[in-house]
Amino acid sequence: MRITVIIPVFNEIHTAGELLRAVHEVARQDWQVVVIDDGSNDGTAEVLRHECSQLGFELVCRDRNGGKTAAVRDGLVRAVGDYVLIQDADLEYNPGDIPRLLRMAEKSGEVVYGRRPSYWNRPSRWLFASGVLLIDMALLFLYGRFVRDHATCYKLIPRKTLQGLELESTGFEGCIEITAKLMRSRIAIHQMPIRYAPRATTAGKKLTIAYGPRALRSAWRWRTWKPATSRLTPKVAGRAFVPRDAKADSFVETATLQRHDS
Repeated sequence: MRITVIIPVFNEIHTAGELLRAVHEVARQDWQVVVIDDGSNDGTAEVLRHECSQLGFELVCRDRNGGKTAAVRDGLVRAVGDYVLIQDADLEYNPGDIPRLLRMAEKSGEVVYGRRPSYWNRPSRWLFASGVLLIDMALLFLYGRFVRDHATCYKLIPRKTLQGLELESTGFEGCIEITAKLMRSRIAIHQMPIRYAPRATTAGKKLTIAYGPRALRSAWRWRTWKPATSRLTPKVAGRAFVPRDAKADSFVETATLQRHDS
């Protein structure tokens, strides 16, 4: 089963190289890895160019920062895998969990989310965990389905399903859009525990209280969205078959893209 790993990166000069090498260690030859530099201005772009040329990963360089989901959308244009997985570049997620997610996807033929531990035993995590849970409950209220940890980075989704969602978000609220549209499409979302090593807020970009209102607005926005079933996997019609594309060779490409206006 071929997978496309999309890695959006913005100003992660201290972790990007190590993360790419960690992905390379677990990747099989038929994996496609697409790295999106989202307008970094701290030297990350130079690190990515070097590592991608050494590892055989595709690289897309955006001239301005447009947001995580905007970068994912650019990567999705180049995706050829049966499945797509999003990977952050901050070392909080362990690429060694990707094969486990793939094995579950092979069994189910559907969507798999990696569920992070809440760390309720750590008082420093209470605010973050409570906020994510609150939005999880809001999705339950609006969509009638419960998914614990909608904001997880590790979302393994059939490519044709993800493309069929026709994402419009640009920032972190894309997690809401993806989850809400999957729910509206009546597509099963399987979850499995993953390893997670959260870094301190002072060490890098983290979701803040400001994410809450944006997430709730996004959850409300997509409550009436209707899927174009012809663009989703046949699972919507009662089958769990995902067509396989012709095999394509990996290559390294550097391009300059404009920021999404949506």
